[in-house]
Order: sequence, then structure tokens, then C-alpha cells
Amino acid sequence: MEMVVEEVREYLHPTFLADAPIHTVSSVTGAGLAELRAAIRELGETVQKRDENAPLYMPLDRIFSISGFGTVVTGTLLTGKVKVGQFVEVLPPGRELRVRGIQVHGGMVDEAAAGQRVAVNVPGLERGEVARGSVMAAPGYFHLTRFCDARLRLLPGTRPLTNLIPVHFYLGTARVTARLLLLEGEEMAPGTEGFVQCRLDKPLVVRRGDRFIVRSYSPMITIGGGIILDDQPPRHRRFRPEVLARLEELEQEDPRPFVLQKLKGAGGATLMELSQSVQLSTEQLKGILETSIQDGDLARLGDYYVTGETRMAWEQTVRERLKQFHREKPLLPGMAKSLLGGFLPRKAAGRPYDALLEQLKKQGLVVISGELVSLEGFVPQPTPAQEEKLKELLTALQKADISPPPLRELWPLLGVKKEDGEMLLDYLLWQKQVIKGGEDYYLHHAVVEKCLQVLREHFSVNRSITLAQYRDLLQGSRKDAQAILEYLDGCKYTRRLDNERVPFKFPGL
Repeated sequence: MEMVVEEVREYLHPTFLADAPIHTVSSVTGAGLAELRAAIRELGETVQKRDENAPLYMPLDRIFSISGFGTVVTGTLLTGKVKVGQFVEVLPPGRELRVRGIQVHGGMVDEAAAGQRVAVNVPGLERGEVARGSVMAAPGYFHLTRFCDARLRLLPGTRPLTNLIPVHFYLGTARVTARLLLLEGEEMAPGTEGFVQCRLDKPLVVRRGDRFIVRSYSPMITIGGGIILDDQPPRHRRFRPEVLARLEELEQEDPRPFVLQKLKGAGGATLMELSQSVQLSTEQLKGILETSIQDGDLARLGDYYVTGETRMAWEQTVRERLKQFHREKPLLPGMAKSLLGGFLPRKAAGRPYDALLEQLKKQGLVVISGELVSLEGFVPQPTPAQEEKLKELLTALQKADISPPPLRELWPLLGVKKEDGEMLLDYLLWQKQVIKGGEDYYLHHAVVEKCLQVLREHFSVNRSITLAQYRDLLQGSRKDAQAILEYLDGCKYTRRLDNERVPFKFPGL
């Protein structure tokens, strides 16, 4: 018996079972069976359970039709759960279908969990649409791809593997032809391993962490295998240090580098978008994201997640653009929020941008005033020359009373360029020394107060006023009187009833 044990041990020596315990048993006397059962039970307790909380994923190995029921697909449920009535996605062809019935070991059940052999009835799926190698999965989490990055190990005794030579590629229940792009060398020697990009002749569903087997094209001999590192990589060029560094990072069991790389590539994502991108449930992701935020690798902007690097870049863009704006337009109190947001990537638009500004405000870096944003501590400060022009502009508007000239006529009178004149006007608007009464209609604040006083005196003895009456009281044109009344309507000082105005929230009444 000792000789047999030694022969077996010698045979297993070059394999991963070299140090495995060897049990001797007798099927006649039953000797050693109790010890074997105990060893199997002990080993079984160390086996990692399938993750029932992960997204549903089941490679299909058989497809058949039953009259009156439709198509039935079978396979081993690797992760997640499947329930009667839920929607699943079959890839390919990429169709979303409702589960009608489930069988486990010949018995009908309402639900099956990871680790079980399952038959699922999915009516509406034609038998010709799906084949062995397709996958039944949670909708939105998995995608067909023709590229994947992997770590490949060649068996000893095989021929060297050259770049892009065709091979048979086995993953799950699928078999396709692939070409392996060698990312580290001109060829791979037997017994060695390295990074490759697998270029598949047909699209497959691939998951990070999946194991695969490679066989030579002809003759069909197993030459190696490996593990998938990225299921949706960009198309690589060979011998790139940054690509190799990225793949070395993805080899870690810790999923954080993979999550961070996906987030960086996407430019940012919500929890659900990221969950579908990295093929992890939202519950699995939450812990990873919180830890990464605490470490500074990630940042949260509202319900949006970005890398810490991306968040810092966005902050720098905001601050630099505001600094440039203040330098070029020192009279303006701030930059329009919409204009500032246009300098950020499209991914930042909306709630992420608003959340970023709120964070910068809390940090004491920016001031938000209505729709304007400025750097903390910035105060518009006219130069002596600008002060002179501001006085001229105010004097011109005050003299014009309720009939100000159009801006295109005003700038030549002041001897300023259009853009400089508009900056002066914006400054006075911010200071509330000038009031915008309508399109291309700007009034000195004292003129507006005079118009209000005229109306205040009228309303003290009258319940309403017509346009013609107000024109006569102002001793101006009908056009000017109408513009002022429309401005007052907009301020809710007055309200129009038919052809008359009545006081609404009129100040001083």
C-alpha cells in the first residue's frame, strides 16, 4: 500500500495537488471510509459559498423547447437568484424576458439561488436565437464584448505562443476562436505567464475574475489558461508601460482598483451606473465606495461618484476660470453659473456641478449669489479711469430721464467700446444704481424712484390707472410709459386688469 501511495504522490508532484492528503480506503471491508467522509466534510466547510446577493449570472449549457411552454434554458446559477415572474436578460441575443417557471432537480420551485443547477422557462425566446455559451443575467449588468484583458499562463511542454496566433478560447459554456495580443513580449515561452488582450471572433459575456482555457487551433491541445482582469477594456497597443501597470493593479483581489479604474474611465457615475459597470450589487459597492471616500481616492458629489483626482481637476477648473474671469472683467461681481459650468466635462452637468459648488462654498473657496459665482474675497473695484466713465454713464442716464437712448448709441457718446460699456453697465446694475426696465431699456435708479412716486401719489386717491393716464403724469411717450408699467408688473408692484393697472405689492402704500 505504501508503494501505491508513493506512486500517486510522485504522479501528483508537478500539479497543484502535490501537497494534498492521500486517504487509503477499502470498498470491501470499509476501512478508511469514515476518515475519508470526515475529510470531505472538513474540506467542504472551507469551500467559498456562491454569492446570492450578487447580480444574477448563469451560463447556458442546454436549450430546448417544450410544447405549450416554449423555450427552456438550463445551466448552473453562478451568482445571484432567479425568481418566477422576474425579468432576466439573455445575451446573446440581448433580449429581456420574464421567467415563467423554474425547476431544480426536476421539481418546480419559485426561486433558485447561486450554486444550484436550474432549468428556466422563458417563453418568447426563440430556440434559434440562443445557443450554448449564451448567458442569462440580471438586466443591465453584463454586456457582450469582443475584447478582454487577461493574465495567461502557458503549460510546460507546449510550443511557444506567438503574437495574434488563433486559438480556441473556452469560457463558461462558450467556445470561440480568439487571437491573443501579447502585451509584454514577442512570444510567450512554455511554463511562463503574462498579460494578453483576447480578441474574440464572436461577442461573449465576460466577467472580471472568470477563468478560461486556451487550446491550440490545430491540433486541439490544451496549452494554457488564465483569469479575466477587465471585461470592457479599450483596444491596446503592445509594450505600453501604463497598460501593464494598470493590469498589474487589476490583478489584486481587492476590487477597489477595478472600481476606481472604471470610474476614472467613465468620468463619474451614480451608484446604479457603477454597479452595472463593475458587475457588483449596490450593497457590495457601498462599503467599497465609503472606504475609498475616507481614503481620498473617491469623492461624492450629490448622488454622483468621481475619483478624487477628477474632483480635484474640476475644482481647479472652477477656481482658474473664476480667477481669469475676475482678471478680465474686474467690475463684474461674479460669473454666471451656467457659463462657468460650461468649462467642465458634460458628465459634471446638473446635480454633480451644483454639489461641487456647494462643497467649494462650504470650504470657503467661492461665493454663490443667485446665479453668480465668485471667488471668496473678491470685490469689484473700478480703476480711476473706469470711475470717471461710470459717472458719465450715470449722468447720461439721469439726463435721459424715462427716454434713455439705445445702448448702441450710448457707447459712442461715452467714447467706450461695446464690451467695456456693457461691463460698466453690469457693474451699475449690480450696485442697483441702474435698473433694467426692459430689453435695451435702462433707467437711472433716481428716475425709477420718481416714476414710483408719481404712481404712489396717484394710487393714494385712485384705485387704478390706465396707460394713457400714466403717460400724461410722466409727461413722456406712450412707449416709455408702457415699458415702465411692464417693469412694475414684473416686480409685482402692480397688476394688470384688462386695460388698467391696480396696486399689488406696491411699496409705500
